[in-house]
Amino acid sequence: MESDPFVQFINSMLEDKQLAVEPELREQMAKDLQTRLMDQIDRAVIEALPEDKVDGLNDLLDTSASEQEVQSYIVDCGVDIQRVTLETMLRFRELYLGDADNNGVAPENT
Repeated sequence: MESDPFVQFINSMLEDKQLAVEPELREQMAKDLQTRLMDQIDRAVIEALPEDKVDGLNDLLDTSASEQEVQSYIVDCGVDIQRVTLETMLRFRELYLGDADNNGVAPENT
């Protein structure tokens, strides 16, 4: 079993979607979804940065800082990376698994 939580998350979404596709296509879909998810998480984390801290992040990225240095900077700026990541993952899943019977509108709680 895959230990990467993002791979597990994507595989769970694909299982819940119950698409009848060839294994090769499913694997490609999983890779594409993971790329899209990671892009959305990165974008959400950057959007969560205070506006006056964006230039500092750009400076770090321009100097080819390590991933750890970038994460430390973001955390030091007050961004809760875990919360932003979780919220982004939940939105991503909701959009992907949207209820087709309701034309993309989430069912109401009854």
